[in-house]
Parts: sequence; C-alpha cells; structure tokens
Amino acid sequence: MLNAGSVADLVHRELQRITDPDLSARIRELLVLPHPVERDWDYGAPCQKFTCWTVLEDPASNSGIAYCPKGFGPTYPWGLVLLAGPHLGIGMDSAWHASLEDAMRNSMAWHGTNPDGYTVP
Repeated sequence: MLNAGSVADLVHRELQRITDPDLSARIRELLVLPHPVERDWDYGAPCQKFTCWTVLEDPASNSGIAYCPKGFGPTYPWGLVLLAGPHLGIGMDSAWHASLEDAMRNSMAWHGTNPDGYTVP
C-alpha cells in the first residue's frame, strides 16, 4: 500500500534518473510532501475514483504532478493534474507519462528547453 514515504521514495528514484540540472532544480523547487487526492476516473464504472498522490504543485499555473498506479498506471503513472477548480479528475491519457521527467517537460510549470530531438511521449 502506498503512503507518503513510499511515494517520496519513488520521486527520489525518478529524480536520480534526470540528468538535466535545470529540470531537476525546477522539480525540486516545486516538490511538496506527497499527499493523496481522490480523483474521478471517467473510463470505468460510474463514480469510480482512484487515489492519486500529488507530488509537485505549481500554484502559478494551478497545475501539479501526481503519481497514480491505477487508471493509466502502471504504464503511465505520472500525471499532469489541476490543483483547484471544477476539473479535478484524472483527465485524459495524453496527460499521463511513463516518468516524472516526461511529465515535467510537458507541464505548464516547465519553462526551460528540451534536448534536441526530445519529444514528449
């Protein structure tokens, strides 16, 4: 079962894989203590929800990154989510990524450049 500590460990392992110091610094700047948020899953049974662990918050863009092994996980467990407002569900598959790095590079919180030839999956 996931808890704040185990999710923080996942984040730490993901950060170790990132070689871009600017990207890593931006992620570290926005990290929060992982906390669970129940989010609607629109592709299953009516009113189905999954627990998504918010790990990063960018209040300036009202967006964050969450980890969720259900829904689009385990293949794409890192998702771009909204922090407040009427659309707080898990969202569409295009907002979910295989790595924290890919999620951040595709987020509204990343204003840096991506390596030549890099495409966000």
